[in-house]
Amino acid sequence: MRAPGTNEILLQVDCVSLAFGGVRALTDVSFDIRKGEILAIIGPNGAGKTSMLNVINGFYHPNHGAITFKGQTRARMQPFEASRGGIARTFQNVALFKGMSALDNIMAGRALKMRRGLLWQMLRYGPALAEEIE
Repeated sequence: MRAPGTNEILLQVDCVSLAFGGVRALTDVSFDIRKGEILAIIGPNGAGKTSMLNVINGFYHPNHGAITFKGQTRARMQPFEASRGGIARTFQNVALFKGMSALDNIMAGRALKMRRGLLWQMLRYGPALAEEIE
């Protein structure tokens, strides 16, 4: 699905291959994601979906190929660089922090993207959250 009138490529995966010993997780995978698109990686168990996501976010480094994000090609992107650039991921684990509401859990996940500190956020949103709880 693509927003009308957008052709800017945000992420380009070019001939990426990844192997763990003799096991080939990815072989010559290529695709691009343009601004405004929503895409999915689907396939059966063992198809390499998680391996591909881990290459994109810097947890794994490809044996071959390149990842270009916002015009910058990186051979060995680190996870913190991906996060700073705007690449985020979630996990299939649906467990929330114990004793926290869904909203509290979401706010905890947003901490990396907040421009102000956690204390400021609590002071700003605390009264509204207290009203919701009552």
